Amino acid sequence: MDLIIRRKNKETVEVELSRDGKVLDMLIIPLDFGFDTVLVTSIDKLLKKNRILRVSLSSINVEGLEDDSSMSSLVIRTVVEALKIN
Repeated sequence: MDLIIRRKNKETVEVELSRDGKVLDMLIIPLDFGFDTVLVTSIDKLLKKNRILRVSLSSINVEGLEDDSSMSSLVIRTVVEALKIN
């Protein structure tokens, strides 16, 4: 099971859950006030909805981050690192 967090443009981030390259579920999150909370709760809901444990994720990928110093990039990278902790 793979989790992909992809920044689509300046306004949205896509969170995708896939297996063997096939998309199982996907959410589109706006980049606005409270993005950190929305990202964490959206990932949690996505995993619960599909009955997947965090430890079942084989990989967590980040795509489309152009500016590594932007606040949204820092939030995404922090969430990814938190998900990798056993």
